[in-house]
Amino acid sequence: MLSFLTKHKNDFIYLSLLLFSVGIGPRYRSLGTVEAKKWVGSILGLVLIIIVSGYSALHPIASGVLGIIAIKTATVEYCHTVAFFFMFGYLFIFRLADKFGLPLSSGQTNLIEMIIVLRVVGVAFEINGSWLAMGQAKKNENKEQKEVKTKDDDFLEKIDPNFEDLFHYTFNYIGLLTGPYYRYRTFDDYFRLPYSKCVDCLGFTINTMRMVPLYISLYLALSNIWPLEYILTEDHNNRHFVYRMLYPWALFAQFRQRIYAGMTLAESVCTAAGFGAYPVQGRNRSGHGPTVGYLKLKQMSTQEARTTQYDFKTVESMDVWGCESVVTLRDSMKVWNKAVQYWVAMVVYKRFPVKPLKIHAALFVSVIWHGFHAGYFFCIYFCPFYVMAEDIYYKLYYKDATGLKKKILGFIMWFLRSHSESYQCAAFLLLTIDRIWIYYSSVYHYWYGVWLAFLIIGMMLNKIHESSRPKRERGEVERKQEVVSN
Repeated sequence: MLSFLTKHKNDFIYLSLLLFSVGIGPRYRSLGTVEAKKWVGSILGLVLIIIVSGYSALHPIASGVLGIIAIKTATVEYCHTVAFFFMFGYLFIFRLADKFGLPLSSGQTNLIEMIIVLRVVGVAFEINGSWLAMGQAKKNENKEQKEVKTKDDDFLEKIDPNFEDLFHYTFNYIGLLTGPYYRYRTFDDYFRLPYSKCVDCLGFTINTMRMVPLYISLYLALSNIWPLEYILTEDHNNRHFVYRMLYPWALFAQFRQRIYAGMTLAESVCTAAGFGAYPVQGRNRSGHGPTVGYLKLKQMSTQEARTTQYDFKTVESMDVWGCESVVTLRDSMKVWNKAVQYWVAMVVYKRFPVKPLKIHAALFVSVIWHGFHAGYFFCIYFCPFYVMAEDIYYKLYYKDATGLKKKILGFIMWFLRSHSESYQCAAFLLLTIDRIWIYYSSVYHYWYGVWLAFLIIGMMLNKIHESSRPKRERGEVERKQEVVSN
């Protein structure tokens, strides 16, 4: 028992801090003034950083403060670029501290630093984005009889927080340990709008947390039955090939349970404090918040707020059932860590200036945000190659299938998607190139060969399908003419 507790000591400490953050939520929500809430939230955040990190707390605190100074020092035109390169530059030094004669920080401190990076860079892009949008709106005012199509009216408000507000946003305890990422706008709305006072926080929190004991139990059981280190042993290499091939399924299963537990508790921190609650008519999206009628929602009276229906989709990180059941890897990526996916899309993909390189820029930033280990590269950067093949088969066979055929094809695609994720997860967990090479060599690097074969065969089948299309179209025209003549 003692060895078990020692092995998972850091996990239990982190779990205890997350549960504390959930428990303090109702009290935090009931604080009387906005200033009290902001300062208490920031102090709690700093205390959590110090408890988790000890002397290493200097890194997330210093990087956050210096990042804020960089934003306020730079002009609004370039503050997002300055913040991006400064924060990722600091992240580079932080993770390679041993190369500079400094001690490396713990994995838990690394998680906090990752969240700090998202917040500081994200708010800089919000500031710049609102400035660009308002400038464009002024130009459009001078154009007569021209409709301006806007999907959302959020950026028509100027976003320009002062140093103190940026400090509170960066270090507020909500979401600081594990996420989720949320925008400065969501943070500001929490203090200014009445939603947190009107939503059923207890009901949402209980509903969110009800599966956490199962996730934790499954993680502890699976990690003890199929430990990660066993995959590197000679005993594992002497097992049957099918066993070696399927072992990553157990590793990915335990990894998912750990992520589900952490992300679900992180969401519960938000729901307990009423953070991220918005009326459902805003069609709220993870990370973003309301996508329609935002300014109208801000004008909602307290009386209307008491009778409206709410959700916490703005702070939803994981769609657990979606992660387990979706058919394609493309869809799986959309429901995994959705708030961070949103950050990557808004900060990197949509703002990167070279269109052909957008996806590569997004993947590269995602890799270096996770870390500099080879395992992150193998796991994340190889997803598009599988998706290329998957898209072909999805379009050719699954998209228009119905009934039993669709179910059978769906199961096959689900199995292949799950197997691909498990294979990639092995690299993500093993991290270093030497450890990855030991496992991949034990299975002869077979899955990369399968990917390549899938892609080549799929391209050939697609070409045959495209070449036969004129014949099918002529046949359909002839059948229609026969019907008309009859």
